Amino acid sequence: MKIHPFLFSAVILLSSILWILPSSCSENPVVYVAFWFDTEDYILPQADDAAKRLAEMFAERNVQATFKIVGEKARVLEERGRDDVILALAKNDIAYHATNHSIHPTPAEYSRDLDWHEGVREFIRREGIGLKTLQQVFGVNASCYGQAGGSWTPQSYAALHKFQIPLYLDATPHVNLDDRPFWFCGILTILELGDCVMRTGWTNDEVKQACAEFDRVHQKLTREGGGIISIYYHPCEFIHEEFWDGVNFSRGANPPRSEWKLPPMKSSQEQEQAFNAFETYLDHIVKHPGVQLVTAREIPSLYPDRAYTRPITQNDIRTIARTFQDQLSYIDLGDRILSAGEGLYALSQFVAKSKNGSHPAEVSLKFAYGPASQPLRIASEGSFRWEAIQQAAQDLVDAVDDAEQLPSAAWVDGRPWRLEDFAKTLAYAVADESYSGDITMQQGELRTMDYVADNAPDLWGWVIFPEGFDAPRMMEIAKRQAWTIKPARLRLSN
Repeated sequence: MKIHPFLFSAVILLSSILWILPSSCSENPVVYVAFWFDTEDYILPQADDAAKRLAEMFAERNVQATFKIVGEKARVLEERGRDDVILALAKNDIAYHATNHSIHPTPAEYSRDLDWHEGVREFIRREGIGLKTLQQVFGVNASCYGQAGGSWTPQSYAALHKFQIPLYLDATPHVNLDDRPFWFCGILTILELGDCVMRTGWTNDEVKQACAEFDRVHQKLTREGGGIISIYYHPCEFIHEEFWDGVNFSRGANPPRSEWKLPPMKSSQEQEQAFNAFETYLDHIVKHPGVQLVTAREIPSLYPDRAYTRPITQNDIRTIARTFQDQLSYIDLGDRILSAGEGLYALSQFVAKSKNGSHPAEVSLKFAYGPASQPLRIASEGSFRWEAIQQAAQDLVDAVDDAEQLPSAAWVDGRPWRLEDFAKTLAYAVADESYSGDITMQQGELRTMDYVADNAPDLWGWVIFPEGFDAPRMMEIAKRQAWTIKPARLRLSN
């Protein structure tokens, strides 16, 4: 029996209305907890029942988890006639976890040698297939996306804009800003949270230790004024002894479907022990005072980006300039935070609109991706006419307005500059109010690049990758997107 998609839309809407809690009414700091399950095993039929059992655990407690579902998993559930599983999952939050998960090529493999634009198009083409399946089966768009295993790519972020998915939720070290939520390429991102990423094992002692660790982290976040804890599992790990994809696709193996093998399973006793342990852990957290469970669909409202809520004033411009003089990084304006790229766009607008000693009272912001490439030859020093720098600022504004992407270089008097040097030079000119004559080039380095990992073997240790896999070009592309990085600030309670 095929269940009408509108039924699932109604279930999701009703669930959100019933279970979203008004945190703004709380006077004390709130610690939010997001449970999420990478629902991916479409080989072992018993994994369907594991997902259903977990989904029902949350429904019984009038809370929700987020189930990040592989597109092929959604298709197989429907093919097997598991409407019971689909309905149970639909009472929770539905998210996305790639089209095929571990069948080669995975996203990092097919994006490895592509440029920014090629990688975005290819991700949309390949992963859009599974997302469409998910939408057809569950009747809703995904609340978030997270990569399969370690198959992270920077180009996926632009695809998420196209898919209208506002949150990237997973656990991976490719980008990390102080173990807290952050913005990357205009997408709210939760990856590495340090000790705020938690799990429990299956024995009684492990559960006790996990509960005590949760209490400790909860107290720490309460002292910080609130925050979020990320807890993740895979439904299949409650019933198997080895991951389904490791059995079939390790180290680049890509057998035809007819040769896929079922993973070995835990005994019935071991399975019950796992479910019971998790249930004890869940109850400890649900009943914990000062805790609110949230789904991926609710998280973006907790971390609003206020950068665009009002224009950039002259005082803001001075703060941007002073920040850039110190270091090229994100800018804290008190009530909002700008990325380095947003700061550069604001400075460029301010400079371009300044005429004959008169300066604009305010300028607007516009989102822009980091540069798609970098120039091979650049100017490295010298003095340049102010009029040429002003024209380069206007060119940068025009480029962003046209393409929503920072250009690869700022062209000053016919010579290409690194954006870092251009941003630093604008900052010194504005801070010193030097709006005429010759301006000396200042050299800068984008400090937010430090939040993007260098290409290294430990980034690519996922067992599914071919032996020796790495992706230096892709991580260089990711570093260029560091212009978009900034912290995500938790919404304050009223």
